[in-house]
Amino acid sequence: MRNPLNRARKPKVLCCLLCGTERQHWINPDLTMMLFRMAKDPRFDVEVATVKDAVPYEVARNHTIQIARDHGFEWLVSFDNDNFMPTATPLDVITVAGPQHRVIGLTYGVPTEGKLYNFYPPLQYRSEADGAFQEVPQVPGGVLIVNRQVWDKIPRGPWFRWYCGENKETLDRGKGAYGEDTYFCNLVKQHGFKLWTPRQAMAGHYRTTDLTGMVCALSQMRGPAG
Repeated sequence: MRNPLNRARKPKVLCCLLCGTERQHWINPDLTMMLFRMAKDPRFDVEVATVKDAVPYEVARNHTIQIARDHGFEWLVSFDNDNFMPTATPLDVITVAGPQHRVIGLTYGVPTEGKLYNFYPPLQYRSEADGAFQEVPQVPGGVLIVNRQVWDKIPRGPWFRWYCGENKETLDRGKGAYGEDTYFCNLVKQHGFKLWTPRQAMAGHYRTTDLTGMVCALSQMRGPAG
């Protein structure tokens, strides 16, 4: 009989869900079903934690890194409550990641100025392919995959911070403002990490509809010129 101690240890993955007790912060059903699939994945040792009612968003996101750091996880996968993956899971993304792919954010549809919609990161921002991934200047935080090398190299937070720009009175978005996910992207790049997004996998993004599916449909309607 094979000694179980000789088996290769499975990578420990923490899945953190940013959610809340109010209905608009509940976990969407597609994300729930995806978590069931992830929990049964034989390739990984998966644990799930909720970061509930932590506000503002930068607080919730910093908690995800802190939990992964303090409990010895090798990978962190954080989800906003309105994101999901339609078919594959982030574990499939981790499986094909190389040693250079330490920070991975999935592309998804977002509202833009003028009541329009687009992908983020925009498709035109992508560089040449590197295997299953493409390097991008920024990634969103809705489905964010981070390797422990990040918190080993940046052991103390905040890793996420909202910056209001020049508006110091009301703290509304002013000139030069940016969100906590942009702060994180800038921080990790300053420490030598690159940002990646999968070439073939996207995340769904619910509002009253799945914005990613809607942007895909609009892109097909526009054709190559769009």
